[in-house]
Amino acid sequence: MSQTATAFIFVKGTAEHEIERVVAEAQCAATLDTIAKLKTIPEVGEIIIATPSYEFAVHVATLGVRVEADPLDEDFHWGKCLADLVRKYRAALPLYIGGGSGALMSADDWRALVQRVIAEPNTIVTNNFYSCDFAAWSPGNALEQIEPPALDNDLSFRLGERAGLRAIPLPKNAASQLDIDTPTDLLTIALHPACGKHLREFLAATQLDTTNVMRVKNVLGNRERTALIAGRVSAAMALFLERETRCQWRIFSEERGMRASGRIQRGEVRSLLGVLLERLGAREFFAALEQLADAALLDTRVLFAHRRATPSAPDRFYSDLLEPEKIEDAFVRELTAAARDSKIPVLMGGHSLVSGGMYALAEK
Repeated sequence: MSQTATAFIFVKGTAEHEIERVVAEAQCAATLDTIAKLKTIPEVGEIIIATPSYEFAVHVATLGVRVEADPLDEDFHWGKCLADLVRKYRAALPLYIGGGSGALMSADDWRALVQRVIAEPNTIVTNNFYSCDFAAWSPGNALEQIEPPALDNDLSFRLGERAGLRAIPLPKNAASQLDIDTPTDLLTIALHPACGKHLREFLAATQLDTTNVMRVKNVLGNRERTALIAGRVSAAMALFLERETRCQWRIFSEERGMRASGRIQRGEVRSLLGVLLERLGAREFFAALEQLADAALLDTRVLFAHRRATPSAPDRFYSDLLEPEKIEDAFVRELTAAARDSKIPVLMGGHSLVSGGMYALAEK
């Protein structure tokens, strides 16, 4: 019998605040689409869903997959949990997928990923070597050679650098890079033709306002317009934008790797736009951007880190949706109100906005 992959999909599926629940439920919907795709692939054997959500566990159990109950407590360690599951299911070729990641991957994309690892043992195929959202590798027990990371971001790097697996990153596009992590990710994925059935139905019922997204897309397709993108923008993204969009670009790439390097924990993050925001104030900051561009896409987490601010998840998410009246933090509320009232369309979010989200917005 030919080798098959064992899929492990981790889905939180729970949240305390209403706006966080929207993102969590979207991740669940995306997972249902991923399960449906994986079940059509001969090279994928068992599918295991790890989740602390009782409701989601009951639902997916009817789909012919195995369910593992994740503990939802302070002692939960993602990497140790994954390692335990890989041992329990004796997975020779694990396929790890974070809930909400790979939502735009097709069944053919997933099959090609698994086939690559089957054909080339001692490798790991990943969407991002330095910040993993999903990956398949062989042999599965390579996990025993590393210290399990607390978060999935470091999985590919440790298996490559410390377990000696040859790393094969996937081509960068919306399918490989977009990860549902914030409301902005829902806005950008909603208009993509590869959005799956369950996720599309969920987003339609949620009725998120995509007006600004459409305005930004119009700028991207206009040779006479300029878009500004700021934050943790990669060189690969700059090349993609040059090749695939018609508009002019202003790119401010700042603080890539601020989490992995420990700069954010040490309070060392510095941002040119953050300095400008401090000196001008939110209203004048956006007035200045209006002089530079016809649309702005801002990785606001860099601006927050520049101020050594740690706004709550609800504040961050309501800021992404441009709903300042629901925000408690005064700085975030003022920034969001100014963005909402700007003369140009403004999209704000996390790293995924200037990575997977940009691919999704620009892809035809």
